[in-house]
Amino acid sequence: MLLSEHQHGGNLTRAAREYGLPVQQFIDFSASINPLGPSPEVYRTITYNLWRIRHYPDPDCGEITGLLASYLEVPPESVVVGNGGAELIYMLPAALKIRRALIVAPTFSEYAAAIHATGGEADHFCLPPEGDATRHLENLKLKIPDYHAVFICNPNNPTGKLFTSGELEPLVHTASAAGTMLVVDEAFIDFVDRRRQCSLMHRAASIPNLIILYSLTKFFGIPGLRLGAVITESGMANVIKRAVDPWRVNVLAQVAGEAALKDRKHMEATIELVQRERDYLLKSLSGMKGVRPISGAANFLLVDLSASGKKLKEIIPELGRRGILVRDCSNFYGLDGEYIRIAIRNRPENDKLLAYLGEVLGG
Repeated sequence: MLLSEHQHGGNLTRAAREYGLPVQQFIDFSASINPLGPSPEVYRTITYNLWRIRHYPDPDCGEITGLLASYLEVPPESVVVGNGGAELIYMLPAALKIRRALIVAPTFSEYAAAIHATGGEADHFCLPPEGDATRHLENLKLKIPDYHAVFICNPNNPTGKLFTSGELEPLVHTASAAGTMLVVDEAFIDFVDRRRQCSLMHRAASIPNLIILYSLTKFFGIPGLRLGAVITESGMANVIKRAVDPWRVNVLAQVAGEAALKDRKHMEATIELVQRERDYLLKSLSGMKGVRPISGAANFLLVDLSASGKKLKEIIPELGRRGILVRDCSNFYGLDGEYIRIAIRNRPENDKLLAYLGEVLGG
């Protein structure tokens, strides 16, 4: 199944219209954003810098690029900052002349949509949504030379599956030898407690065929501002820079990103909360009849409701009318069944989800 429209979580405007509740009354489990929200420093910085909207933003994104490079431990010349990860995903096929791509599924639908938008072809290589997927990587490696680019999300959305950099290294070598672009989306890597063991960013700075997509909207809690980056070898980074708009990142997004990257205490508190609440939700959902959560490494859980006796078309509206939004996963290519994705939020909100889901399922 391919999407005919952009269909994702986090659409509070549509939810308010559909369920007749004010936007503020919803608890949004459909968008996987930092449950603490942005750092308090982000709000203060935006307020202090409102005067800047009278002027053009820095087209080079110099300050945010330097801070991000330091945080990610990569050279600044390897970083291309953009107006959110989605903008960069759509920019890549044209900039890199990607005509035929292989997408590791089930995963984010915009990879395929971006390829199709420039007239390219996209095939899918499906991994099981749970269990050991590493044994399938050998078959994936064999297919790499047949494509201009291969897209893989790590940790993956919506399954939460995480590969270590060592497990992905054979794909890097094969892609480099074949002249195939390996695009690894690490949008959720900051939620991983062993980030540096799993990220390929340090390798991307020296390998032209390896491109890492990175998001500041999810972990740093600023999806409304849009801020993302590409990390790759400096020559490839220059190719990408020539393809993007000169004032692509607005001034408030730049200063918000700068403030967020400086607040290490907020980052530490986020990781601690997400890990604790993810374990709590995993255990609690496992104890509910007909509910099978799938363990993952990110700030969300994929939940199989196939054994609940109800369909998503019943479950999701009933939750919505109670002010609970979850992600309908029926439009993920390669994911068959009654799956929802739920973001990790704080304890009171997670308890409301558990209570209302129990009501809806009749448990």
